[in-house]
Amino acid sequence: MDYHIVCTKCGYENGIGSFRCIKCKSILEVEYNYNSLEEWPRRTKKDVGISRYISLLPITKIFSLKEGNTPIRCYLDRKHNIKIDFKIETHNPTRTFKDRGSAIEVSKAIELNAKKIVCASTGNMGLSIARYSKRFGVGCTIFISRNANKDKINKIFAENAEIRYVNGDFNSALREAEAYAKKSGSFLCGDYHYRKEGQKTIAYELFDKNTYDYVFMPLGNGTLFSGFYKGLVEMKRFKLIKRLPKIIAIQSEGCMPLVNAYIHNKSIAYEKPNTIADAIAVGYPTFGMESISAIKATHGDALFVSDKQIVDAMQALADKNIYAEPGGAVGYAGFLEYINKNAGTFKKKRVCVIITGNNESYKS
Repeated sequence: MDYHIVCTKCGYENGIGSFRCIKCKSILEVEYNYNSLEEWPRRTKKDVGISRYISLLPITKIFSLKEGNTPIRCYLDRKHNIKIDFKIETHNPTRTFKDRGSAIEVSKAIELNAKKIVCASTGNMGLSIARYSKRFGVGCTIFISRNANKDKINKIFAENAEIRYVNGDFNSALREAEAYAKKSGSFLCGDYHYRKEGQKTIAYELFDKNTYDYVFMPLGNGTLFSGFYKGLVEMKRFKLIKRLPKIIAIQSEGCMPLVNAYIHNKSIAYEKPNTIADAIAVGYPTFGMESISAIKATHGDALFVSDKQIVDAMQALADKNIYAEPGGAVGYAGFLEYINKNAGTFKKKRVCVIITGNNESYKS
């Protein structure tokens, strides 16, 4: 499908290798000429994941590790008498939804003949990018906090990636990665527009098979959340769904800049992370305002949960033989919090919770 790269703030059209607007430094968006798509990709028995949707993605060839096509499991919440579907992203190659975005970014880097990839990460994205880079022969440098989860750092080392430690949190790592990429001419991966295109495929898979009234998911940088919304809008454009579900963003009480901005109707302000949910410990979400717009457009909501609620949700998932790290279980913790306060609104509603990952020392 024909596309171009446009600044979300000033509207300037950037080159396909840009990662921030060359005029105002704002984030970018992939804009498509939807009229160039003849039909929506059909599901066949040969579907192996997001490769099915290449006509809806900004790449000419996908370098895939068979990411996507993750299972959907249905369980009955007997306490509230409601069926819940879980979209289990731990079945991706590196056990998180990050692989969807990594496949697109690494494919684009190879398409542009990049010799090296650079990425800032709290852990999961770094592992994913390192795995794809190693598999497809591209150099890789990961910027990560010295205080990041040691399990994840060791796994990144095992993929032969260069690690550069940062004195600070994810947003500090992000600044250093962007500066390094600009100076070295490396291809910058991370929570940018190309990754967002990979993340939107979760919406394709969910609504290709089902319809939902509510979808709950964790929010760190907002790339998954805003990408999911974009995928829904595209499906509605092609008349594959009639209406959008309410999408609910969940953050940890120890790092909730988006929730605070949404609740108090103000601009997003940086918050220093302090939570066990390291996968979403982002003090200033890149796609924060886009995510708030998505919440409002779907009449959704944003709420926070405590670390104790996250641990309780992990145990409740384990009782269903679904295993998640703290960040991966946040969506379910948010659902439990939400339904306890709004149980009456869920009568005869279809609900999905996205389990985003399990990359720590938890059973899988």
